[in-house]
Amino acid sequence: MKHVRAGIVLAALGFLGWLGGCSDSPGPCTDCPPPPPSGVIVSNPIPTPASASAASTAFRTGDEVVYVSMTAGTAPSGKVATIRRVGDAFPVTVPVMDGAVDPVQVAAQTGDSIDVVVLDIGGQTVLQMRVGVTSARPPVVVRTDPPRKKTDVPVNAALVVVFSEPVAAASLNTASVQLRVGQSVVSGAVRFLDSTLDATHVTAEFVPDAPLSANTEYSLIVTQDVRDLDGDALAARDTTTFSTGTSSTGAPASVEVSPVEVSPVDSGMQMRAGTTRQLRATVRDAAGNVLTDSSVTWSSNKPDTVSVSATGLLTAVTVGRAVITASVNASVKAVLPVKSIPGPATSVTIVPSTATVAAGDTVILTAMAHDANGFQTYVYWSSSATSVATVNYLGMVIGVSQGSATITAARDSAKDTALVTVTPPVPVASVSVTPAADTLVVGGSVQLSATDRDATNRVIDRPNTWTTDNDGVATVDGSGKVTAVSPGVTTVTATSEGVSGHADITVITLTFNSVTVGWGHACGLTTAGAGYCWGDNYSGQLGTGGSPASSLFPTPITGALTFTALSAGVAHTCGLTASGAIYCWGYNDHGELGDATRTPRASPTLVVGGLTFAAVSAGRFHTCGLTTGGAAYCWGVGDHGQRGDNMGVVSDTPVAVLGGLTFTALSAGGAHTCGLTASGEAYCWGDNLVGQLGDGTGTDAGSPVAVVGGLMFAALKSGETHTCGVTTTGALYCWGDNMAGQLGDGTTTNRPSPVVVLGGAGFATVSAGSSYSCGVTTAGAGYCWGANNLGQLGDGTQTFQESPVAVLGGLTFASVSTGWQAATCGLSTGGVAYCWGDNQFGGLGNGTTTNSSVPVKVLGQP
Repeated sequence: MKHVRAGIVLAALGFLGWLGGCSDSPGPCTDCPPPPPSGVIVSNPIPTPASASAASTAFRTGDEVVYVSMTAGTAPSGKVATIRRVGDAFPVTVPVMDGAVDPVQVAAQTGDSIDVVVLDIGGQTVLQMRVGVTSARPPVVVRTDPPRKKTDVPVNAALVVVFSEPVAAASLNTASVQLRVGQSVVSGAVRFLDSTLDATHVTAEFVPDAPLSANTEYSLIVTQDVRDLDGDALAARDTTTFSTGTSSTGAPASVEVSPVEVSPVDSGMQMRAGTTRQLRATVRDAAGNVLTDSSVTWSSNKPDTVSVSATGLLTAVTVGRAVITASVNASVKAVLPVKSIPGPATSVTIVPSTATVAAGDTVILTAMAHDANGFQTYVYWSSSATSVATVNYLGMVIGVSQGSATITAARDSAKDTALVTVTPPVPVASVSVTPAADTLVVGGSVQLSATDRDATNRVIDRPNTWTTDNDGVATVDGSGKVTAVSPGVTTVTATSEGVSGHADITVITLTFNSVTVGWGHACGLTTAGAGYCWGDNYSGQLGTGGSPASSLFPTPITGALTFTALSAGVAHTCGLTASGAIYCWGYNDHGELGDATRTPRASPTLVVGGLTFAAVSAGRFHTCGLTTGGAAYCWGVGDHGQRGDNMGVVSDTPVAVLGGLTFTALSAGGAHTCGLTASGEAYCWGDNLVGQLGDGTGTDAGSPVAVVGGLMFAALKSGETHTCGVTTTGALYCWGDNMAGQLGDGTTTNRPSPVVVLGGAGFATVSAGSSYSCGVTTAGAGYCWGANNLGQLGDGTQTFQESPVAVLGGLTFASVSTGWQAATCGLSTGGVAYCWGDNQFGGLGNGTTTNSSVPVKVLGQP
């Protein structure tokens, strides 16, 4: 810092020399050089309020304030400056303009010191000073606007002078502040800035009687006739020469608020409850010119917490947060977050003042500090003997060993103590394990927890040892996490002080009959009709009762229901029972669960209406079911007509699809739905922006429209924004969105009518996903095409494909299910489920969250 301080000293010496070389003559100083930077200015203390419009803005309660400023050119590369009275907790952060800082109020008295640090745009320190507060200091001109030697000044620009402290109104006139062109005086008036812009009286402006002449040099002269509130004359005459251009100022485009006090952790302003702060505002046009003819309106969104006067005086009424707005009009405004905090603590009280706790147990102490105004704040906790008792930041005391410890709660200079006596440990009387029983698939795991209680049934904290009576079936670690190894039954035991609790764990294997993929989750149906799901569970879409938040392996759906079919939507899942009832669970903001509510469900809930269904299909935010008589019903969102009832409103109960058609299959997509009649004709309805309805148009349809082309289909699947179908002859066709090549026709051109998939002959099933598709041939070979950013095509790459590529692994598939994002699952002819692609939430079910571009076996299977 030696070079910085030396620079300031030299600047000060130069400034004194300049003072001696210039007189206070009426005309401009033509033989004097421009004044050098005079550095950081700290005014003498001024009683508060200094005037009716200059109230205290102290960091701490005080009777006097000083004004801290920095003259133009002091720190040319400076971006921001922080100003703080030595001993205060938080600084004020203000912008640096033209190397200057406009005056900032700081509560201080003679003998105090002020720290000023200036940083450049990269956060590097370019100036650091500590200045003492003296009993006398004459005012100076901090800066002018326009600044010295400014060119192209608008002819109607505001001519502003910023002083280092408030000046007396009586000393502002056309003699003390002059505008000259050559030796001629320009007529005008001198006044303080509008009080809504600056209520401190540190800023004055010269207002010419007429617009200035274009392309002309002017001199703005501030003489020593200007006085501060103590009657002290300006330290030196100031002359600013500038030249006009031809333009005029524009409309208000921005408003800036200053100062902005910040804490180490909060942006905006932080102030003590019960104190005040004075704000100033600067209005500019789009070119950055200062406008003084536009006043601002000050407002607070929470005036009961922090109020603001019409002139920008903040008052912290109570502890809390508020947002202050300075508005020129509806579109030009600045906002300042303000946090009002308690003042220094004056008292602390701990309750209770004495406490007894057994070793190994805990007791809660409460304490709150209060400032002089009664506002509360938090305390810091400590223990005099951590070998006897420890205490955390919440006041929780943990007994360690027999003895006594003094617990202290402190804040600032205030504190209180409590005496805690630690007695010998209370013996464990019982141990219970949760869950008491669970069923896991091979490779799955569950976290058990043990609860220890004393003889009074009070919960006590004790270490437990975990064991299993058959680690060939399942193992358990020291935290109680059980991992299934092979089929069988084992008992897991938690023991503390010779007392034990138990949990029975059953390990099984699964054989799947079908698999369906959602967005981050998947579900499988076993040959016995049991439903299992894995992956993301943020909306309860796994149907496991809400726990866990996600599962890396198959977890049983709650409710002991037996299903004949499952269908996964984006964040909800539905299942069909043998009796023809549909149950749904998961996300329900759009009524997609069909239970007459819009409440998410973590367990299966019955679709209302009393219909008997033969099929179910879950889409993005809607669901459709096919009755045993072939009638189609849908529920959920209908904004694009995807329910087929020509109504755009949400329906949380089933509504009939219009048209009177009888279907044998139904498939709900992103915002469209398609159905297949007994004769193989395909109909679609809903969103048709990219041609996903296949009717040759791009027009949405609120009821079924025929897919063009005269094709007869045996299978049909709606994706996010495209559709695919297998004809009765085994040919494969797709239509709709083709941005990622998901139609498989070798292009990325959208198709509003069916196009044949390249090589798409001999297929038995097809599945359309988000931006990709997959199919299975009659020989059981799996093929996929389209987007492949996360390996969802299963070809070992992440390369997009515009025509079918084989799924690696040599597996023979019975079916493949594409997901709503980027995961795919397939079921082998042997009933084994494999998945590939995105695994962020465990949707591949293989016990990891690692993506895979080739099929991996879902856990729990032989």
